[in-house]
Amino acid sequence: MSTRRKHSAYASAVARHISSEGCQFEVVQDDIAEGQRFSFALDGHPPIRGTVRWVVSDRVGFAFDRPISRDAQSAMRQRCSIVQGVELYLY
Repeated sequence: MSTRRKHSAYASAVARHISSEGCQFEVVQDDIAEGQRFSFALDGHPPIRGTVRWVVSDRVGFAFDRPISRDAQSAMRQRCSIVQGVELYLY
């Protein structure tokens, strides 16, 4: 069964300051707003969903709906340092 998304990504983001509760994203997209809901995928982990809490210039504060594991935090750090980020999808 394929796990590919049916829709195009809304934005590409690089995660910084990752914790179990959320992270800061650096984004190129300029129309992300407080309160928007996004999800993204990390290989080997369930989809991560959350809400934009604040936006300042190209920085976005993102709160996860549920705390993520240390393993998922490490996967995010690795992906964002090697692959240059994650694809964010509106949901």
